[in-house]
Amino acid sequence: MMGGHHAISGTAAWMALAGSATVRGHEAGLGLWDLSSEQVLAGAVVATGAALLPDIDHPGATISRSGGLLTGMLSHAVSRTAGHRGATHTLLAVVAFTALAAFVNGLDWQVRVPVLGEIEAGAALLVTVLCALGTRALKTVEGRLLPWVVGLVAGLLVAVTAPDTSFWLPAAVAVGALTHLAGDLLTTDGIPFPTWPLTMTPPKRLASPLWQRSGDIAVPLLGNAGSAREWLLCAVLTGYAVLTMAATLALAPEVLVL
Repeated sequence: MMGGHHAISGTAAWMALAGSATVRGHEAGLGLWDLSSEQVLAGAVVATGAALLPDIDHPGATISRSGGLLTGMLSHAVSRTAGHRGATHTLLAVVAFTALAAFVNGLDWQVRVPVLGEIEAGAALLVTVLCALGTRALKTVEGRLLPWVVGLVAGLLVAVTAPDTSFWLPAAVAVGALTHLAGDLLTTDGIPFPTWPLTMTPPKRLASPLWQRSGDIAVPLLGNAGSAREWLLCAVLTGYAVLTMAATLALAPEVLVL
């Protein structure tokens, strides 16, 4: 699946699970957690960026090009070690991404910002980075610097309007990363066997596009990455994400004031 499609899939997945706004008289999300409108919107931003994290193993991916030399070197190192759609496209990687987010989010790192006062810098940093990644992937702004400006504004805004990030922020990272795996599972290349690093490979006579000789699995309903079916699915997901976020934003007028 393409980078921008991963990003919007992460947004839609979060809104479907965490959102509870009403669209045309119907609840458009499951509202699994007791979150405020501000937290739902902030989580959508985080899930959008987190849906790109597994592609750190691909030097040409959006996430690998977004942080300049640092992310470029990291991506090349991961790619040489694990290959594309390898270790970072596993359930174990999702656990690692979520644990890292929980660790950074839990740091007692208070920073005083003019006008805004003291904020949780760990949470603001996570939101800044993931929002910048999502913004670049969705091509909502141009250039190398502007996505980071947008990310910083989002990080500060979240720190003020939704300061309690103890639960929803790591959860949003998990949702985004899992959505990435689901998206790649639906393409012909598939993803590593769920029990990775313990991989089960089929006997040669049983190998198929669903369970490949390498041990990778796929449910290739979308065909190859970038197919017309993938574009159609993501057009629907984009419409859903826009509608549900707009409905949620209408319930949080204080965000507009800031």
